[in-house]
Amino acid sequence: MSENIIQVLKDAFTDKAIDAISRNLGEDASKTKTGLTAMIPTVLGGVLGRSANATSAPVWWNTVADLFGGDDDDDLKLGLLGDSRLADAGKGLLGSLFGNNLDQILGSLVGSTGLNKAKAGGLLTTVAPMVIGYLSRWAKRKGLSFGSLMGNLLSNKAAIMGALPSGLGAGLLGLTDKPKEVFNDVAGKVADVKTVKPKFNWTWLLLLLGGLILLWILFGRGCNRTKDSVKDTTTEVVNDIDKAAGDAMASIKGALNDAGDWVSDLGATIKKKLADGFEMEIGVNSVENKLLNFIEDAALPVDKATWFSLDRVYFESGSAVLKAGSKDQLDRLAAILKAYPAVKLKIGGYTDNTGSDVVNNALSSERAEAAKAELVSRGIDASRLEAEGYGSQHPVCPANDTPTCKAMNRRIDVRVTAK
Repeated sequence: MSENIIQVLKDAFTDKAIDAISRNLGEDASKTKTGLTAMIPTVLGGVLGRSANATSAPVWWNTVADLFGGDDDDDLKLGLLGDSRLADAGKGLLGSLFGNNLDQILGSLVGSTGLNKAKAGGLLTTVAPMVIGYLSRWAKRKGLSFGSLMGNLLSNKAAIMGALPSGLGAGLLGLTDKPKEVFNDVAGKVADVKTVKPKFNWTWLLLLLGGLILLWILFGRGCNRTKDSVKDTTTEVVNDIDKAAGDAMASIKGALNDAGDWVSDLGATIKKKLADGFEMEIGVNSVENKLLNFIEDAALPVDKATWFSLDRVYFESGSAVLKAGSKDQLDRLAAILKAYPAVKLKIGGYTDNTGSDVVNNALSSERAEAAKAELVSRGIDASRLEAEGYGSQHPVCPANDTPTCKAMNRRIDVRVTAK
């Protein structure tokens, strides 16, 4: 983002606004201004700590933003000063942003602003909803979704952390650099999607095989096994692995279309009857067939590593607008969910590696939400669906350096979370 969001917010609190807030608070304007300097990054840190990876606005955000509706700043709606709605919204907002850490955060603000605890609390209660209100209108003017706004705030994370008052650790605001748990959960997800040939680490694999074979020789076939027999067995096992890898590679069929989208070869058309009696025609290699087989097989457990790539869902370049051809597969996915009402899905959005991580994370989140919204519009209860964007993380084509590879990585995946 070209604008420094902290400075943008400081400028929004004009001298007129500071004077009005000071009179309402019963405090000197200079101390109010000092308090604002400390509290603006504190509020931004709280927002990031609670919603950095969110793709849709939480309830607390909407509750506050609704008080500051419209496009005109009007000095941050100063008419709300003294209004019980602003006070109530502020108190609720502080709990949502800071939780059980509120007392410690106020203690840090007292030390850095020179305000006593009551005045610091009163100022924070007033300033926090004003910051949210201004951000919501600023995002609206910029045409940003909530997810994109969070992406913009993330790009200012270093500046926000650097502006926090002394003694206010980032940990109190939930601002950590730990990767999201879900990123680790997806490590093995390529097993059930159309992907490029996996790279094997033959060194450790052969060592492992050698150890297993030796144990088998000693305890299963006796110690009189000859060296030639061991060699034959090793060769046989390695050949089996080569064949499995070759078969997997051979199953990857498809090509780029004129629009640059990856089009999978769905194979022969088969008829599949769902649990509710609805019958659909699907490709034997299609994700619908793979998903149904997983849902209907009680021996296959729900886990965090089994994902399926939707093979006919595409978006306009650089946007979360679905192409018309995507509707057919979403229709079929909705039909499957209706036929199996216990099934719940997590929807993951992914991009290729073109552009910045901030933009890709926001775009992938918006695409996942768009796919979710399409399913909800088809009668699927939103409580059965989760949506999250992972940007260019976890590419199914790791090279990410050719039009084909990039097209395969621009995708929507689904994972069964209950069945």
